[in-house]
Amino acid sequence: MAAAAVALLTSCTQHGSTATSSTPSAAHTPTSSAVASPAASPSAGHTAAGSLARAHGCRSLPVSPAVKLSVTAAYRRHAQPPLTHIAPVKGTFYYGSCKGTFYAGTRFRLTPGSTEAEQVALQDDGAAMKYFTDRPGAGWRYVASDSFPANARGCAGITQIPAHLAALWNDCRSTADQ
Repeated sequence: MAAAAVALLTSCTQHGSTATSSTPSAAHTPTSSAVASPAASPSAGHTAAGSLARAHGCRSLPVSPAVKLSVTAAYRRHAQPPLTHIAPVKGTFYYGSCKGTFYAGTRFRLTPGSTEAEQVALQDDGAAMKYFTDRPGAGWRYVASDSFPANARGCAGITQIPAHLAALWNDCRSTADQ
């Protein structure tokens, strides 16, 4: 049982590079430079994490720049005041799917050119993880934000994120948290 837990925790994948450009048609297509998660690879069927992922219909996936841009755009649409100069924080981007629905979670940071209103808005809410879903045909939608201080259970405490996916993501405990 301990070996299975270690295999599960070591298979969690974080995706932290910042998006620079993309095409909308590539929204769910991993880039060739993305590092594949063991749970998402074809050979993962022989690992505890791969079995868990397949048994529950969830997989942690490599993230493409197009997905990062789409998720960022979804948060820009949601944020009040509107945020134009933002990007995901390196080491905090999580991406995966469960039974045909895509999920993402990240924190955002300001980018050059930010306004005073953006600086104030992100100061108040910037430390919290944001969570998104993309159901078939619906596009990315903001669904939840972590509390401040952060939920002690990480994304496992966010009801909109399936528990099995949160486990594959190590409960969204990123390298930025350590």
